[in-house]
Order: sequence, then structure tokens, then C-alpha cells
Amino acid sequence: MKKISILFILFAFTALNANAYNRLAVEAQKGNALAQYNLGLYYKQSKNQHPRDAFRWMHKSALKGYRPAQYEFALMFHYGIGVKQNFDLARLWLKRAAKKGEMRAKIILYRFYAGKKIEPNMRKTYRHYSQNFRTIRQ
Repeated sequence: MKKISILFILFAFTALNANAYNRLAVEAQKGNALAQYNLGLYYKQSKNQHPRDAFRWMHKSALKGYRPAQYEFALMFHYGIGVKQNFDLARLWLKRAAKKGEMRAKIILYRFYAGKKIEPNMRKTYRHYSQNFRTIRQ
């Protein structure tokens, strides 16, 4: 009897999980930025990873201005997940996320600029992210 109840629970859980995935996919197809972001995370973190699908859904959500998606999208460029590694595009998307208030993006941008020799045209940018980093830390 115990085995039957455990099998029933496992079957019910997988059926619910598949149903939740289907609902998420439908919402993502409709253009919901949060659903697109969650679907991208699902593809990125699932057991059978699909990095290109994760990149595609994260890109759709990031283009709509969803801040966490912009951050994750930048990390995908930085580490080369689902796309060829590109630090310039990673920095671009981190800047977009930081402008919207993503603290993790501000911290990474500070680290981008902290160890570099600052060019005269970049001083204003460096000063902005270093000041924001100090306020986060306090």
C-alpha cells in the first residue's frame, strides 16, 4: 500500500509540474515578460539544459525591459551560455539592468571598472558605479 501511495504522489507531482510548464509556455508565447524570464530560467537550470532556448527566451524578456532578465541575459553573454562569449554585450546589458536599479548589475559593473585604468571619457561612469557600490555596502 505504501508503494502505491508513493507512486501516486510522484505521478501527481509530475503531472502538476508538466501542467505548470505548459501554462508558463502559453503565457510566454503571449508575450508576458515574467513568463518568458521564468521559461528562460527553466531551460537554463533544468536537468536537461537547453542553453539556446534559455538564451532565446531571456532575450525576449530582456528586450521588454524586465530587469532580472536583463541581468541574466548579460551573464549569459559573459559566460557564453547559449551564445558566443562577448564581454562588450555583457557590459551593455549590465548597464541597462543597472539603470533600472538591479543591484547585482551595479556591483558587477563596479568590478568591471574598478581594476582598470580610467580613461577621461569614462570617469563619469566609473564615479557613478563606485558611488552606488559604496551606498550598497554601507
